[in-house]
Amino acid sequence: MLPTFVVYNRNKMTVNGERKEAQRMRFNMIFNERAAIVYNFSPRYFAGATLVMNNSVFDDDVVVVNQNKWHARTFFGLRL
Repeated sequence: MLPTFVVYNRNKMTVNGERKEAQRMRFNMIFNERAAIVYNFSPRYFAGATLVMNNSVFDDDVVVVNQNKWHARTFFGLRL
């Protein structure tokens, strides 16, 4: 897991149809997680799976955003 702190934020947001600049952030953080599993089931073949997750947290007086994204992938390989 790789936490990332945001030190400067210049965003605009639309609230109830009115466009505003986001106030100075109280809390804005991004987490990136990665995991992988690889299985060798013979000297020649292997298979595995990977997972990447991104979590963003933004807290303002007007809005609180917690966004989660993930991407999973499986693979099969042949050693040459």
